[in-house]
Amino acid sequence: MLVQGDCYEIIPTLPDSSIDLVITDPPYHFDAKGNGFFSEKHPEKRRKYADALMSLECCKFEPKQFLDMLLPKMKKFYGFFFCNKVLVVDYITWAKLHRFLFDIFIMAKSNPLPAHSTHHLNDMEYCIMIREPRTYFSKDGYFDDYRKWYLKSCKKGLHPAEKPVGMLERFVRVSCPDGGIVLDPFMGSGSTGVACVRNGRSFIGIEKNQDYFNLAKKRIDDENGVGTLFGEAI
Repeated sequence: MLVQGDCYEIIPTLPDSSIDLVITDPPYHFDAKGNGFFSEKHPEKRRKYADALMSLECCKFEPKQFLDMLLPKMKKFYGFFFCNKVLVVDYITWAKLHRFLFDIFIMAKSNPLPAHSTHHLNDMEYCIMIREPRTYFSKDGYFDDYRKWYLKSCKKGLHPAEKPVGMLERFVRVSCPDGGIVLDPFMGSGSTGVACVRNGRSFIGIEKNQDYFNLAKKRIDDENGVGTLFGEAI
């Protein structure tokens, strides 16, 4: 099921206890001025990148509100949430509050943005896994499925925050049972949906931006079918 709209309005309409796994890349809490991405020597690049982030509302996301909304919709809470270093503590604090298990995954960038002055390179992104005890965990994956890091070259993708399908496939194979349902409330260009289709899992994707929704739908259709919850795409 693919839905174009605001996930904060759509998630409450989903059936309770219906989702096996969440894999998503919510908006990061970036500096609205774009600080930290490009030096003052390249103000035009800095402004362009900051404008792209602002168009995705990357300064308004609060993990606790989002996680609280997801909780009743899951069979057992289980999710992978991409974030920057600023939000890592918010996710872990929420997991500890609920006495859930958590782990930290890293996506290392081989060629990050060439920007540094009083800080190290922005060459890592984080992914926090949060799950209830006794949730599904496959022991039959490939050896690399169990690594907690993934190396990526930072080439221009279809979306400013696009993630490697191969990394998402690892999460799907290990953490969602065959035929299970994966939710991505911030679908973007549809990489999570592609990973689900390739691995025989059903998919619910929600995307607010119409252009990215159309792109995601085409990508998933090109994988010879759309993952569904109720056997339909809307």
